[in-house]
Amino acid sequence: MRPATRQTIRVLVSVVVAWIVGSLMHLQETIWVLVTALIVTQSSISQTMTTARDQISGTLIGALAGVCAVVLEITTGLRWVPFWLMLAPLVFLTAIQPTLRFACITLMIVYLFPSQGSPFLPMITRLLAIVVGVAVSIVVSFFILHSSARKQAFHTAARLLRRMDQLLKSALDQDTGWAAIERQNDDCVALLTELEDAVTEARRERLKELEKRDPVLAALPRLMRRLLNDTMLVARAIATGRAAGNTGLLPLYKGLSHALRALAHSCEEQLRTKQNQHERKSEDEEILDLLPRLEEQTRPEMRFVMSLFREDLGRAVGVIMREDASAVKGL
Repeated sequence: MRPATRQTIRVLVSVVVAWIVGSLMHLQETIWVLVTALIVTQSSISQTMTTARDQISGTLIGALAGVCAVVLEITTGLRWVPFWLMLAPLVFLTAIQPTLRFACITLMIVYLFPSQGSPFLPMITRLLAIVVGVAVSIVVSFFILHSSARKQAFHTAARLLRRMDQLLKSALDQDTGWAAIERQNDDCVALLTELEDAVTEARRERLKELEKRDPVLAALPRLMRRLLNDTMLVARAIATGRAAGNTGLLPLYKGLSHALRALAHSCEEQLRTKQNQHERKSEDEEILDLLPRLEEQTRPEMRFVMSLFREDLGRAVGVIMREDASAVKGL
């Protein structure tokens, strides 16, 4: 199912459930439950939780401002002056901290919308409706069609490893300047950020700590960050050696490319198998057999970066291909 279709269903389900809950609770203004559910329900659990936090904190501050405005209205008999007196500091607060933007909206909801009877009763019911809408959004985000963060993380890691391979290939190309290589590195950094977001999402999916239930996934961002740093060092060394006329770079690149593509393939295999059911293959032994030869370079800078790459590549093989999370120690 495409992400847009999945999110459409989630939002619709959230709104329908919010309407049902609001009706069962006999809320006087169920519309605010629906509006809140529509706003808070996001495409991921992490985004929903963040929006829910912003909604709750903004609601509390806006409600406090609304109470002060109502008290001023009762005391002075004025309608608009209390509203502007409360709105101005909230707007300033929102300018400093944009996550509190819901405070201004809450003030308008509890103060400006017409109501009958006590001015405080509609305020309480509207605040209750907002809280119910937030709760419904969180429940829907956890149980209705949320994407598998684990699959997304390994898919992104595979893409990142293949981008590293392309980056090294570009460093070997005489027609590719260093600025183009840095742009490719920027693309890799964006993928690394996407990977970190996916792992953060995986942490929120269940109550059990991620390091205990899926240590390989928990170690993935740190490992990929180190490999990316090593890849850029190797790319710089390759570009320098290329400019100096070093003719032994092509066999070196082939070895590095094989290692990165094998790791990417192993990440892709994680998408087809369940957690802790990924079979170890002999290919990891081939990569480890290749590692000692990566340091056999005449230039000192190449020997240095190869030693770094060799160490982290050994960790990557242990974590990704052997599912040994202890291999990531020291990062």
